[in-house]
Amino acid sequence: MALVLTDIFTVKENARYESRSAGVAEALRGLFKHLNQIGNPDLKFSAFSGLNAADAVVSDSACKLYAIFMRKPTASTTDSWLKGSNHATVAAANGDFVTYLRGTSGGGRSYCVTYHDGLPLGTGLTLGAHTTVNGNTKSNVADAPVGFAIVGAP
Repeated sequence: MALVLTDIFTVKENARYESRSAGVAEALRGLFKHLNQIGNPDLKFSAFSGLNAADAVVSDSACKLYAIFMRKPTASTTDSWLKGSNHATVAAANGDFVTYLRGTSGGGRSYCVTYHDGLPLGTGLTLGAHTTVNGNTKSNVADAPVGFAIVGAP
């Protein structure tokens, strides 16, 4: 299936609405400033949640990852690892990129990782949240992050 993109301005508006912390806003501001300088490419905004029950397919075809925003649930007391896989349907136990999200005293925190020139993914992008860095047991709903990814054409 082809990657369906929209204009950068719509994606920017969605991202600003979903993320309200100063650090995240600053990371996104820097990303969008860079993208403006290279011609405002079309992008896809893809929200994700429910990683406790299923993997989230952000793109089922080749793409570039520009940003991934994640928020740990406020009441979380258990560590979780957000994993992104270069895959069109499932997140691997050992992700292609992994972010550790602390449980106790880590709940409610927001993070935004940006790849200004885009992280090329030749197959697609699927996200999962697991209880260990190298396992595939799903995190509980109270511990699995929610957020969004911004991707563009390969």
